[in-house]
Amino acid sequence: MVVGTDPRGRVRTVRPTGTVHRTYLTQQYGADTYVVPATALHELGTGSYRLAQFDVSALVAGRPGVTPGSGVAHPDFPMRTATIKVTDPQGGPARQSMLVVINVDESRKYAAVPVALDGEARISVPDGHYALMAHYQTGDGPGNTTAEWVAFGQFTVAGKATSTTVDLRRATHEVSVTTPRRAEVQDVDVMWDRGSAEDAAVQAGFSTFGDHPLYLSSSPAGVGIQHFYVHETLTSPASATTPYLYDVIFPSDRAIGANQHYQATAGSLATLNTSYYADKPRTGNSVWFAAPRWQPEVLRYGTPLPQPMRRTEYLTADPELPYFQSVDAVLADGGPGGMFQSGSYVFRGGQHERVDWLRGPLAPTIPADTGVGWYACGACRIDDTLSIRLAPVGDSTPDHAGDLDDPSQAGTVSTSRFQLFSGGTRLVDQKDVTGADVAVPAGRKNYRIVYDQTRKAPWTSQSTSSHSEWTFSSAHSGTTTVPTDRWGCGADGDTTHCSPVSLLLPHYQLTQGLDGRIPLGRNTLTLTVDHSAGAPRVPVESATVSVSFDDGKTWTTAKVNDLGAGTFRAHWNNPATTAGHPMTLKATASDSTHVTVTQIVHAAATVAQS
Repeated sequence: MVVGTDPRGRVRTVRPTGTVHRTYLTQQYGADTYVVPATALHELGTGSYRLAQFDVSALVAGRPGVTPGSGVAHPDFPMRTATIKVTDPQGGPARQSMLVVINVDESRKYAAVPVALDGEARISVPDGHYALMAHYQTGDGPGNTTAEWVAFGQFTVAGKATSTTVDLRRATHEVSVTTPRRAEVQDVDVMWDRGSAEDAAVQAGFSTFGDHPLYLSSSPAGVGIQHFYVHETLTSPASATTPYLYDVIFPSDRAIGANQHYQATAGSLATLNTSYYADKPRTGNSVWFAAPRWQPEVLRYGTPLPQPMRRTEYLTADPELPYFQSVDAVLADGGPGGMFQSGSYVFRGGQHERVDWLRGPLAPTIPADTGVGWYACGACRIDDTLSIRLAPVGDSTPDHAGDLDDPSQAGTVSTSRFQLFSGGTRLVDQKDVTGADVAVPAGRKNYRIVYDQTRKAPWTSQSTSSHSEWTFSSAHSGTTTVPTDRWGCGADGDTTHCSPVSLLLPHYQLTQGLDGRIPLGRNTLTLTVDHSAGAPRVPVESATVSVSFDDGKTWTTAKVNDLGAGTFRAHWNNPATTAGHPMTLKATASDSTHVTVTQIVHAAATVAQS
């Protein structure tokens, strides 16, 4: 599993790394996310496995997993025995099936994931109305899922033991999606959100990797709340001239209907013309994450992504479905060499956008705030604590950030040094960190960040090292000036008395191919200089650009034209003698408040042979 978290350590993305066509059950109980391979479901509660072993939130936090319902006070109300019988799709007792049972009068009283063996499960529950879901699957010898059935039910417990039956023969509605262009299913997932209220619901879903039948029953609205969606990722057939991908999601509320065929129309989709840059051929994965706002964590399976490549991507356009993307730069020996992530977006039907991924030069940055979804402030002041969090690597798109290096991979070098100065005093000097939270004087002072980074790996030969310096001033923050509903500041994410600090962030667009090669002769660089998120957008008054073909020993100064609004265009000439050589890039900028940035990227690009 690859688990992604936000700055508070909460699980936001969970992605399997294997390629076997298996099914995963996902469960959300409060702050804990459980991800269980369906092949392990029948072992739960038998001694081989405990549900706590699959608590990915606990694994990320480094704490023991806690099974829902364990470690809590004993109920002070009468408990009754409820017998749940499960009939398989052929009419006999289901050999093994996973159940989700929720009290929809007050979900805090009871929510559990019992397993039915040989067609039966017995649980102790308080009086009330209950909703349940049963999942059953078949598989082949290698462990691939061949078909799945999901049936919903409800029962009432009132003063005595009760028995109910879930008949999987009612799960006859096959899930299917039609797209404007012919496409092949890569994965399907469904998510069910059920409970007494929005803040007391239990989320349960199944992620199915591979193209095999999935059958559902209907589910009436009933007591409490009910949300549901079907999500599919589909890709173009191998014969397509230009690859394309569909990521479509169909949410519904209250009842789950009998018609489980969904149609994605051209008018309901946004179109992204996406380029994935790579200076060496490599493999990778990309994942689009989207979910209704009631689902805090998302399980998604990546689609293979040979790099470099261009691909057209079609996404569901809905203001209630914020999207963000994750891209693996390389997969070596089955593991990710590094991961990039975008900010969050909502799309309009018919919207067309161009998106570049891993377009160099790649350099340290602070990702931009897109205005949608959670954002971790990379440069903020909390009272008299200065909080800096750099992203190790950013590309030409301001909200893209990540790290391309996995030090465990052979031939990889990934080192850095972070320093923070106030005048001539060094406040921080640490290796292999990207920032710090530092107590500083209340009065306004001038500060300087120096960040040196070396990153080398067998799958890349560009942007191998960098030197970045930022100068800025900061004073006591006694008020909160950041969005408190979706921002986090400092190590614990608390926004109290948090105000942005102004840093300048350069972004580069060279005239280059997908392989990062730039031409001989006349060259152009568009340099865009932004302020860090939330900082005042004062004028960027000047910028310089220089290039070197001997790793910074000598420099050629480029001619720079100011295009306004923080955008500059630089021109220089790559002589014939530079063919096949790496180019080192140096850029500087300053704004009207004397905030400055200097950034040097070694091997920022390679000059083409001809």
